[in-house]
Amino acid sequence: MKYKIFGSPLTILFLLIFVFFSGTAESQDKNKLVIYENADQMVAAAKKVITEITPEDFKNTYTRKDIFIIDVRTSAENQAGAVPGAVNIPRGMLEFRINPEETWEGTGKNPPQKTDFIFVYCSSGNRGALSAKALMQLGYKNVQSLQGGWNAWNEAFPDIKE
Repeated sequence: MKYKIFGSPLTILFLLIFVFFSGTAESQDKNKLVIYENADQMVAAAKKVITEITPEDFKNTYTRKDIFIIDVRTSAENQAGAVPGAVNIPRGMLEFRINPEETWEGTGKNPPQKTDFIFVYCSSGNRGALSAKALMQLGYKNVQSLQGGWNAWNEAFPDIKE
């Protein structure tokens, strides 16, 4: 009586291909993944590849109708005060909510196109920097983060808020 330990040659071939590509995919992902010591280091890395805009320069821009302003703070933070015209999309939902039309209902705008000007802000600039980088990774070309976030804006222009 013959015993087949591994089955047919075709089964063996599929098994070998699976093992080869599983190991390759795992090592490729690990090689591309940048590991940071802490969140501050991650934010610093993001700030090296994004563009920040000062509150003073943003003041000259925020009223334009052809831009998108996104507040990536929590809903509670946003309700305490926001830049006029900003749409609140919390940081944890940004990648999922940037494009659906329902996000932009009530603004008179369609979702932003990849070449539209987008400005993001948070409280201090850290979540804003990570958000700007995430949008760039999604292919948005003209993204800027408000330097110092809402805190800097509110300090410079305490009367300009919703």
